[in-house]
Amino acid sequence: MTALFKRRIFYQNKLSFLGLGTILIGIYIFAPIAITHISMLIPLEGTIKATNYSEGISTSKDKYGHETYGRFSTLVFSLNEFNKSFILSGGSANPLYNGYTENDKIESYLKGSDKVVVWIKRWDKNQVEPEVFRIDIDGRTEFNFETNRSRAQELLFILLIFGCLCIYLGNKIEQSKAK
Repeated sequence: MTALFKRRIFYQNKLSFLGLGTILIGIYIFAPIAITHISMLIPLEGTIKATNYSEGISTSKDKYGHETYGRFSTLVFSLNEFNKSFILSGGSANPLYNGYTENDKIESYLKGSDKVVVWIKRWDKNQVEPEVFRIDIDGRTEFNFETNRSRAQELLFILLIFGCLCIYLGNKIEQSKAK
């Protein structure tokens, strides 16, 4: 690893720094989700203790002052057998969408369930709010981590390609300056 950083390509100019930073951020943020496999998860089986569903409309302004609206929803639930809170967050780009969101659907299934199995990472077992990767309600999978995993894989791939492109272009710029 130290030989990798001794090479001039990583500190030649700002473009190379941008590329290296993009690669490191992509690996730090998206790689843990992108490489998660079902064998890394453990099931926590129990019955529902409490559920809390909330939704709202979020607004944000771009640099030109235009407001953008979006709908967000959060589902928080806990199991009787574990002292943990499980949180699912989601949203819709359309603030006028009044149909059921995935979190709304999961909450209605949780309230009428007999048995719930929540899958978390093995090393998150001692956390109070572990990341949820899968939810099985009465033997039926209602939330699967494959959606999050495929999204993280796409973003990681894009960031890695962008980072490598920046490093390559930074190297080419430095070589053209040397001539």
